[in-house]
Amino acid sequence: MTSDNSLAVVFNLYEWAEGFYLPAAYIVKQDRQGFLTHVVQRATPDTLKGLFMPLDAPTARMLALEEQLQPPFLENRFNGTKKKKRPLAELMEEEELKTAVHKFVHRQLDALLQLITQHKAFLVWNMERRVLVKDFLVTIAPEPLEPLLSFRRTKEGVYYRLRGKVGDKELTFSQFKEIWPLSNQPAWILADYTLYRVLHINGNMVKPFRLKDELVIPPASVATYFRKFILKVVAQTDIEAEGFDIVQHHKLERCILEAVRHLFNDKWVISVQMVYSNARFDWRERREKRTTLEINEDQVSLIQIRRDFEEEAARLALLTQLGLRGPEQEGSYFEPIEQDQQDAWFTLLWLAQHRQALEDAGFEVLAPEWEGQKLYLHHPELQLSASGENDWFDLHGQVRVGEFVIPFLALARHIKDENRFYVLPNGEIFLIPEEWMSRYQPLAQFARKTEGQLRLTKSQYTLLQELNILHDGVVEAEEIDYSPPPSLKATLRPYQLAGVKWLIGHYQNQLGACLADDMGLGKTLQTIALLLHAKAQRPAAAQAAPQLDLFSQVADHEILQPLQALLIMPASLVFNWEREIKRFAPSLSVCIHTGTRRHTDTRILARYDILLTTYQTALRDEALLGQLHFEYVVLDESQQIKNRESKVFKAVNGLRARHKLSLSGTPIENSLGDLWSQMQFINPELLGNFSFFREQFVSPIEKHGDEASKKRLRSLVQPYMLRRTKEEVAPDLPPLTTQLFYSEMAPEQIKQYEREKSAARNLLLDNFQGDNPQFKFQVLQSLTRLRQLANHPVLAAADYEGLSGKFTDVLAQWELVRKSGHKVLIFSSFVQYLDLFRQQFEQDKFPFAWLTGELDSKHRVAAIEKFEKDPTVQAFLISIKAGGAGLNLTAADYVFILDPWWNPATEQQAIARAHRIGQDKHVFATKFIAKDSIEEKILVLQERKAQLAEDIVGESGRLSWSKDELAFLLA
Repeated sequence: MTSDNSLAVVFNLYEWAEGFYLPAAYIVKQDRQGFLTHVVQRATPDTLKGLFMPLDAPTARMLALEEQLQPPFLENRFNGTKKKKRPLAELMEEEELKTAVHKFVHRQLDALLQLITQHKAFLVWNMERRVLVKDFLVTIAPEPLEPLLSFRRTKEGVYYRLRGKVGDKELTFSQFKEIWPLSNQPAWILADYTLYRVLHINGNMVKPFRLKDELVIPPASVATYFRKFILKVVAQTDIEAEGFDIVQHHKLERCILEAVRHLFNDKWVISVQMVYSNARFDWRERREKRTTLEINEDQVSLIQIRRDFEEEAARLALLTQLGLRGPEQEGSYFEPIEQDQQDAWFTLLWLAQHRQALEDAGFEVLAPEWEGQKLYLHHPELQLSASGENDWFDLHGQVRVGEFVIPFLALARHIKDENRFYVLPNGEIFLIPEEWMSRYQPLAQFARKTEGQLRLTKSQYTLLQELNILHDGVVEAEEIDYSPPPSLKATLRPYQLAGVKWLIGHYQNQLGACLADDMGLGKTLQTIALLLHAKAQRPAAAQAAPQLDLFSQVADHEILQPLQALLIMPASLVFNWEREIKRFAPSLSVCIHTGTRRHTDTRILARYDILLTTYQTALRDEALLGQLHFEYVVLDESQQIKNRESKVFKAVNGLRARHKLSLSGTPIENSLGDLWSQMQFINPELLGNFSFFREQFVSPIEKHGDEASKKRLRSLVQPYMLRRTKEEVAPDLPPLTTQLFYSEMAPEQIKQYEREKSAARNLLLDNFQGDNPQFKFQVLQSLTRLRQLANHPVLAAADYEGLSGKFTDVLAQWELVRKSGHKVLIFSSFVQYLDLFRQQFEQDKFPFAWLTGELDSKHRVAAIEKFEKDPTVQAFLISIKAGGAGLNLTAADYVFILDPWWNPATEQQAIARAHRIGQDKHVFATKFIAKDSIEEKILVLQERKAQLAEDIVGESGRLSWSKDELAFLLA
C-alpha cells in the first residue's frame, strides 16, 4: 500500500457514537524508514489521481466501502425519498432505523476489515491529525480468533467462561487493558491496538468478560440463558462442559445449503453445512467430532457428536447430480455448473429455480439476506401478451413467484430503473432475474403507463416481436397483393416493385416509412405508385356522392374524393415532381402551392389529389395547411427537418395526416439526432422523446460505441427505413440510366433572361437573313448568350450579383452524391461555368480534378490519374469539348451534364467517358435543364432531329434552319 512517492493510504477507525464505529481514509506521508508521519488529505480516487498515486482494484474497493460508511451516505440511504434529509444522529433515535443502520454498517465494515486484513493495508485507531500517525497504528492478528466456551454445572448454577484462541495461543479477554467490540456479527474486536476477527460468536458476547473471566448463571435462568445466548453459537463451535447429562449422537440430520456472498469476487456462492443435532460442520471441515448442547424444555444436555462421512459423501454426490460443482481449489463453496460469469447473482437464481428439486432430495435451502431483508428464493414464471387498440398496444402480464402474483406493471418500473429488488407483501425481496432485466428493459423503457396500463405505440411493435409476445399481427411486405395498375405509366423494376409493396405495407398498417434508396434508384416513381394505390383505396366519387337537395351544401372534395396528399420538398424539386407525376400518373390532379399567387382557400386546396409545396412555403402557410387533414404528407429530401429545434421541423410535425412518408438518400447527415427527427416525423414516440433518446442511444453510441445500444436502435428503426444501394440492386438496373432535372431560374435571373430574349427576338426575326454569314454569327452569339444566362447570368454579365437556380440545384445534387460516397463527372460547354464550381469546391475544401482544352498532355494524364486513383477526389470538372472523347473514367458512376449541347451525340460521348467497357458499376446521368429557357427548346429540337448539329451548325458552318425554327427557340 506504499507508493513510490512516499505516500500511503491509511484507514482510521473512530467511535462516531457510543458503541458505533466508522472508518475514514487518508493519504499519509511516510519517512525514509517507512514510518507513517502526517496526514496530507482525505483519500478518494480523485485525490489519489491528483497526487499521481496508483489505484489498484483492492484499494478502489476499500475506498468504495469507506465512502458507503460516511454519515452523508448513510443519511441519504436511510432517509429514503424524503425531501428534507434528517441527520444521522436523529435517524438513530428511532429504534427500527437504528437497527437497520447498525446491520448495514456492520456488514460493510466486515467487508472493509477483511480486505484491509487480506491486503495488509494500514489501519489506525482514533487517530489525531496533528500528531504522528504511526503512534495510532493497529496490528492485525494473523489468524481469526476462535472462541472457546466452557461450562461447569454445580448446585449454585452454571459457571460460564469465554476465552479465545489465535493459532496455538490461548488468551482471556480480561488480560487486555482496553477492548472494543467493533461489530456484532460478523464479530470484530479491537484489543490493545490489535484487531481480531472473531469466528461464530456475536461481538457483544465479549463485553461481560472484559473485567472477569467467569460468569455464574443461576439455576433458574440456565435454560433461558442458553436458549437465548448460547445455543446458536455452540452449533458452530466446540465447547467444554462438565456436570451435564451426556448423549451420544452420530446421525446426519440434514444438509443445509446457504447462499453467501464471496468476499473477494462479490459473487454469491453456496455454503454446504452438515447438521447433527445442534451442531453444524462445514462439509470440508476435518474435525470428526464435537461436543455441543441440547435443550429440551428446561433440561440442558451435553451432546457428543461423531460425523458420518459416508453419508455426507452421498449427499455431496447428489449435489453434483443436481447441477452443482465443488471448489477446484482451496475453499469450501459450491457453484452451479452452468454459471453466468456476468451475473454475480446467478447462484441465487439457480437456487430459486432448483429449490423444489433440492428440497425433494432432502436438502434444506436457507434464504439469504440482502441489506437486512430476506431474499425470496422461488422460481418465477412470467406471462405477457398484448392487444392492439388503434395506434397502440396494451400490455397484459403477471409474474407468479411462490405464493405471490405480481402485475408486470409493478415490475416494469424496477426493470426500467435497473433495480432488481422487488419487495413482496411479506417484506421479503424477490430478485428479478438478470435475464429479465436485459430482455425486458427496452419494453419497460419505451412503454408508457396510461389509464393503469402499460402501452406501446403501434410503431414499437418490433419490441413485442423480439420477445415473441402475441399481438395483433402487422402485415409484412411479402404478404402484400399488389400489381401496378394501368394508371401507372411506367414499368417498375423488381427492386422498385418490392419497394412499392413495402410502402403499401406501411400504408395498410398505418405506420410511417422512410424510403432512403441511393440517389438515382427511383424514389419518386415508387412514391407516385404508392399515391396511386392510396387514391384507389378512396371511395369512388359516384358511390360516395351524397343525395343532394336544393338546400344542401356539400364540399367539393366530398364529391370528388381527391387523394389530398401534401408533398413538401426543396424549391428546386417542385417542377421535377410535377413533371414526373404528369408523366407517370396523369390521372392524379396536381396543384403547385408556391409563389405569391398560390391559393389561400382551403376549399380549393382540398380538391386536388396532390399539393406540391416547399419547406419554406409550408412554414409560411403553417396555419393554412394546418386546417386541412391530409391522407398523406410526404417529405422529399427529408434531412431538411434534421434540426429538431427549427421552425420547419415544428411546422411539419404539426400537420395532420393519416399517413406519413419521408424520402432521403442521407437520413443521417451529422449525428444520430438527425435520425430521431426523421423518425419523430413518420412515427412519433417511436424513439421516445429526445432527452430519452439522447440518454439511451446518442451518448452510448457516439461517445462509447456501445454495440448493444446500436443493435437495439437498429431493431427499432429498421422496419421503417428501406435503403437500397446501387450495388445491392445491380441486377435490376440497366447499365445506364438517364434523367432530366428541371431547375427554376432565380427571379433576378428570369428578368435578365427575358430581357435578353426579347432583344434577340426583335433583332433576329425582324432582320432575318438566313444566307448571310454575318447574320448566322449573330444568331449563334445570341443563342449562346441565352444559354449562358440559363446557366448563370454571371457568365454573360460579370457584375451580376444574384443567384442562379441551376447552379444552386447542381450543388445540392452534388452534395447527395458526395455524401453517398460516389464519384461524378461534371460536364459543361462553358469553361467559365465550370470555374464557378471550382471556386465553390475550393471554398468548401472539396478535392476535385480539372480538365479543359488548355491543359497539355502531361497535365491531362495527371488529372485523370488523380480522379481515378485518389478516393478523396469525388468530382471531375470537364469541358465537354476537352472530355468528349478519348477518356476512360470508369471510377465515376454519376455524370452531370450542366447544359444541353446542340448535338445529342456530343452529350452521349461525354456520358460514355464513365459508361464504357471496364465499368463495373451502373451509371446515372443527369441532364440539368433551366425551366422555361432555350434549353427546353434545344431538347425538343434534339428529339426532332437526331443530326441537329449537322442541320444547324455543321462542320461547314452553314445554317439550314428556317425562320420558324428560330422563332421557336426565341419564343
